[in-house]
Amino acid sequence: MSSDYLHRLSPLDGRYADDMEGVRDSFSEARLISERIHVELVYLKAFLNATGRADWWDDAYFEIYSKLNARDLTYVKEIESHTKHDVAAVIEFIKAQLPEKVKPYVHFGLTSEDVNNLAHGLMIKAARDVTLESLRSFIDELTAQARTGRDYHMIGRTHGEVATPTTMGKEFALYALRFARMYAELKQMNIQGKILGATGNLNAFVGTYPDVDWFAVSKEVVEELGLEHTIFSLQIMPGETYATLLDAAKRLSGLLIDYDQNIWTYFMLGYLFQKADAQSIGSSTMPHKINPIKFENSEGNAQLAEGMLSTLSLKFMKTRLQRDLTDSTVKRNIGVAFGHLDLALTYAKRGTNDIHQQKQKMDDELAENGQFFSELIQLVERDHGASEGYDNLKKKTRGKRMSYGEMAGMMTSEGIDSKMIETYVKGKTAEICDRALQEVEKLLP
Repeated sequence: MSSDYLHRLSPLDGRYADDMEGVRDSFSEARLISERIHVELVYLKAFLNATGRADWWDDAYFEIYSKLNARDLTYVKEIESHTKHDVAAVIEFIKAQLPEKVKPYVHFGLTSEDVNNLAHGLMIKAARDVTLESLRSFIDELTAQARTGRDYHMIGRTHGEVATPTTMGKEFALYALRFARMYAELKQMNIQGKILGATGNLNAFVGTYPDVDWFAVSKEVVEELGLEHTIFSLQIMPGETYATLLDAAKRLSGLLIDYDQNIWTYFMLGYLFQKADAQSIGSSTMPHKINPIKFENSEGNAQLAEGMLSTLSLKFMKTRLQRDLTDSTVKRNIGVAFGHLDLALTYAKRGTNDIHQQKQKMDDELAENGQFFSELIQLVERDHGASEGYDNLKKKTRGKRMSYGEMAGMMTSEGIDSKMIETYVKGKTAEICDRALQEVEKLLP
């Protein structure tokens, strides 16, 4: 990496630049220019076909898009420096490479928003696909940890207090399933797109070519680009199409925060341990430390993503009459939000891959905190007709730390044998873990 990254404003383009290639390729200024050219050319071909000029089209024109290079992109920005209009710069760039008779029909009838909504739609889909790739890889790590810890029993903690046992494997399996459901939801979402002209009514199109089926032309262009066609729009695309996907990404950020915080807590409890890197330093003053920094990094970036995605979603739900430009500058930051989300997923995956589950620690705490057996004992007492069974156990165990040995005496006196105890401790955790992982397999391709 060049040292110039040290002077970049955003850590996404500086410190974390090496992890941002996918999102950067999806939502950079270069990608926006490229997609605008893409849209203009797909529309030009459809327009020429619809208006009886099919023979004017040459497939070689698509090379203006397919062979776009860094010099071309720089030239577009040079044009913009005097047009003071980014879409106009793209139009001028395209016209310069076409025959004279074709030039007048570049961008014919279109408004800039026709081009921009389609370009941004393609970019959002691309950023979404990068997120899906990172999410899928993360889910694979969760699944591996779930299988490792399938039978690693540990104390459950409700309200932070000792509670009925569960397994570490089940905890990972449930996260794998929750993330897999979000993966499936995001994957099936599409972005709407439109070509409807100024104010969204095709006025200029039907005014100049009234016999053309402009609904069909619009549908052809939008669907060829891979978006979902709509004719129900203002000049600006109603924001529900963006907000729905961004809200799903926001919920993914929220689940990541929950995961990171809970995993951090399991590290604190000693149930999890990280692989040690001999050359890394956990603390500048305490040599023994291996801090869970990957999960802390993930949590921080997920919080940034959650906040930004929420702001973006709320913004895009607002329109000002048929069109204003406040959305234009805001849309340029969608990639930043996805950048923080992808970084959060990347670090969560790396951290999860480094986890060692400490079975002995879990076993030790089960043995030292037998008070959770009070649930089983009071139920057995009630089943034997002792209506005061709950109150009796409450007096004996509430607020106390009692070893397995102490509780074993109570269980023996109630006729609770070792098989019943084992069945109680295991519950259905292994089966729930297995079933959760089966659901994950169904949800992922």
